[in-house]
Amino acid sequence: MLVFKKNIYLNPFRPKYSSGIKEFRDEEDPSPLPFSFIYKALSNAQNLFQEVKDTGDHEISERLDILFPHASRFGRTKILSDLSHRLFTGLTHSQTWFTINCYHQCFLYDCLLDVVEDYSYNDEVERRELFPEMEGQALDFNRFLLEYFFNTTFLIAPERFNPMSPEERKQLLRSPDFGQDFPQLKRFSDPEDPTLAQVINHIPPEPEEMALKALEQNPYSPW
Repeated sequence: MLVFKKNIYLNPFRPKYSSGIKEFRDEEDPSPLPFSFIYKALSNAQNLFQEVKDTGDHEISERLDILFPHASRFGRTKILSDLSHRLFTGLTHSQTWFTINCYHQCFLYDCLLDVVEDYSYNDEVERRELFPEMEGQALDFNRFLLEYFFNTTFLIAPERFNPMSPEERKQLLRSPDFGQDFPQLKRFSDPEDPTLAQVINHIPPEPEEMALKALEQNPYSPW
């Protein structure tokens, strides 16, 4: 299970109906169910890299800049395939919580962005097939990022990030507001994560930096 700012394994909305998909819908501001959204994005990536493996279609490397516009700057097919596998495995692992670093977040961002674009360009019928709980309405990706990602600082251009002073970076990476429910989650927005500068500067990850970090306890537990 992957750790985000909010628990993606819980229904984010209270049921309003006795049965059916409408029980997941926020009528005021609908969003895709977070687990379904992330699962769909990572499933697409898994299928892509499995196809490459099965067919030997190494020309995919030429399309990585389109499919993964940010992550392809620090890794090509082998690295991105590895990140895809690790994230999908962690997402569906029901016994252990895992934290993700900026390499994982950047790759996942690109995967999600691809789904958002697919959803946005589809007609209403296709939208309902992709995310029934949205009932064909527009998907607000920025809202999703604010709710579930600790931050998206890894998207900043190196020419903007590198000249920043330590204090400026600290302000840029200030801990998000979790309210009083889960103050322990603030440690996962630690600005000292060394992978941030590496992702921004397009430095390929080391093998240990591609691994997910397992936790000994539930990060959302109040105790």
